[in-house]
Amino acid sequence: MKSRLTSRNTLTSPTETSPERSLSGRVLQAQDEERRKIGRELHDSVGQALAAVKMGIAKFKREHSIDGDSELDELSRILDSAIAEVRTISHLLHPPDLDLLGLRATLTWYLEGFGQRTGIQTELDAPEELPPLPAAADTALFRVMQECLTNIHRHAEASHVFVRMRSTPAEFQLEVSDNGKGFADLNSCREGVGILGMQKRLAELGGTLRIESGRTAGSSVFATIPLADSALVAIPPQRSLREGTIRVLVVDDHPAIRCGIRTLLGSEPEIEVCGEAASADRALQLAAKLQPDVMILDLQLGDRSGWSVVRDLRASHSPTKILIFSHFEEDYFAYSAYRAGCDGAVSKTCDARLLTDAIRYIHAGGKFFSRKTMSHFA
Repeated sequence: MKSRLTSRNTLTSPTETSPERSLSGRVLQAQDEERRKIGRELHDSVGQALAAVKMGIAKFKREHSIDGDSELDELSRILDSAIAEVRTISHLLHPPDLDLLGLRATLTWYLEGFGQRTGIQTELDAPEELPPLPAAADTALFRVMQECLTNIHRHAEASHVFVRMRSTPAEFQLEVSDNGKGFADLNSCREGVGILGMQKRLAELGGTLRIESGRTAGSSVFATIPLADSALVAIPPQRSLREGTIRVLVVDDHPAIRCGIRTLLGSEPEIEVCGEAASADRALQLAAKLQPDVMILDLQLGDRSGWSVVRDLRASHSPTKILIFSHFEEDYFAYSAYRAGCDGAVSKTCDARLLTDAIRYIHAGGKFFSRKTMSHFA
């Protein structure tokens, strides 16, 4: 599907004055922060606690040699369902932190969920590597797409949605197109709350919004943001392996998860938990002091993300292997982890034995990623 449909009218966002941009920017930022706060509370309290309970059930079954217990298996299935529901609500309130996953992965996740919820076919056309954007730009573009999809579901009677991302040295553009019934009067939508909200978000960044639509010709929304010059950071070379007992540093800001990992690994004779950290700064301090073989790293660490730990470790040429252990679904962060120089990626919702397998595998010099992630490099 392309945006060259005929019989279309065009609406372009007006330029706002600086005082309006400043005021609207503060209002939008306050709204986003409130959504982020509520979503984070759901993720960090309810979601993490449920994940810890799941690990506890797995440990109990293993220690008591329980296999095929229908009641415990049913409890695990209920937990999986609850974890998925909490994750979905949390992410709909605020997207999976764009600083953690990147814009492309976040849009992929949202489009897949939108298609499953609505039955509307979705398609994404975007390069694997996008230029680094400010956090405000990532949020603005995500909200534009979210508003577009909401309108399509409510009003367009469309069967297909096409999302394209393109960048040049001068600008970044997001396009959202559908094959629905279009607007009967494009100018009448100018005063709609959704259109105004998208315009204000983009205007704060010096960007523009353009809409093309016509009766029975579908609609296309183009969000454009100017780019500043930036360079990609190279992934540093791999270092030599350490031998002997596998010494693991656990980095997670949720105490129940740290306790669950320590308990799980405590039954593995060749794996030793040599330290724990709840923040990025403490993780880097302990990594330098303890020189662990493997770091199990969460992506959400409060004031700084797990990616900052990855960047600092790789910049210092630390020999520590990094295994990302996140509450997000692996498909949405594993590719970014590989590109950042990590050695493996596992979701907290996975089978507990997968975590220990991953630790052993990357300590032996391998990479522990899904086939889907590795297929990008085939």
